[in-house]
Amino acid sequence: MFDKRLMAMCPESKKYIVGNIICQWVELMMNAVMIFVIANAVGKLYRKEMTVNEMLISLAILAGVLIVRFVMTKKTTQMSYRASKTVKRVMREQIYKKILKLGNTYREHATTAELVQESVEGVEQLESYFGQYVPQLVLHLREKPL
Repeated sequence: MFDKRLMAMCPESKKYIVGNIICQWVELMMNAVMIFVIANAVGKLYRKEMTVNEMLISLAILAGVLIVRFVMTKKTTQMSYRASKTVKRVMREQIYKKILKLGNTYREHATTAELVQESVEGVEQLESYFGQYVPQLVLHLREKPL
């Protein structure tokens, strides 16, 4: 489920989410190119139409595609980390401000253990949400035919 309030709380993470989506899209395109080149080479080999030059070109294209995929995978991980890091920082600041605002009366609303659990474990779970779930959700929404 997509939570607009979380996105509104940390608008600076959007650029990292968009970067993550772009990197994943490039990875997807590289997969398509790789499959095409391999299928083409196998077809030509089967029909005995493959020349040495064509084989070298296919291998060079595959090497280039693998390099691009490696870079994009690394960038995807970086974007995921940056998005979640930004959100976690903002959420922890918000929780801390709320606790300061409540003062000693926070004990009426929640126990210290609950607050610690929420500020640590709850915020950590946002890493998966912003770093993996949201980019995948957007990618899958884009894949559906119009």
